[in-house]
Amino acid sequence: MRKGKPNDPERRTRILRAALEVIASEGVHAASYRRIAAQAGVPLGSTTYYFSDLETLIVSAFETLRDGLEPRYAAPVRDARTDADIVDALVAATCGSTAPTLDDIRLYEEMHRYGARSPRVADLLRDFQEESLVILRRSLSDGAARAVDALMWGWWSYRALNDDDPLDTSTVSDAYRALVSMATQRTIR
Repeated sequence: MRKGKPNDPERRTRILRAALEVIASEGVHAASYRRIAAQAGVPLGSTTYYFSDLETLIVSAFETLRDGLEPRYAAPVRDARTDADIVDALVAATCGSTAPTLDDIRLYEEMHRYGARSPRVADLLRDFQEESLVILRRSLSDGAARAVDALMWGWWSYRALNDDDPLDTSTVSDAYRALVSMATQRTIR
C-alpha cells in the first residue's frame, strides 16, 4: 500500500489547464513539460506520467477547447429560428456576449499555427471546423456556412491583433445579414 497523500484526481485536468494557460500567454513554442508543471503546481514527473510526449500533452490540451465552444457558440446558433436570430447569434459569437475572450482567441490562433506543422492538430482543427459547419448548415447553404465560418475566424483574428480597436457591431451585423440573405435568396430560386 502506498503511504502519504493519495493521488490527486484533478491533477491531469490541472496539467491540461496549465498547458492552455502557458500556450495562451507565451505561445506553443514556449510550452515545455517544466513550464507546464510549474504553472500547474505539480511535480515535473506528473506531466510525463499522464502524457508520454509533449505533442500528446499539447494535442490533449487543445482537445479540451471543444467543450467550451458548444455552450457558448453552438447552442445559440443551433437554437436560432429566424434569419434575424441567426444574425444575432453570429454577432454575439463574434464580438458580443458569447464571443471568445482574447485569451481564447490567442489559443485558437496558436492552434492554427501549430496545426500547420502537426497532423494531429490539423485533424483536430478540421473536426472543429466540420462541427461548426454542421451547425451552420442547419440554417444556411454550404457556401454561406463556409463564408460565415471564415469571416468569424477572420474577425476573431482581428480582435486578437487589435484589442484597442473593437469591432463595430453594426458592420459585423450587416456582413452576416448579407450572407444570410444571400443564402436565403439562393434557396428561394
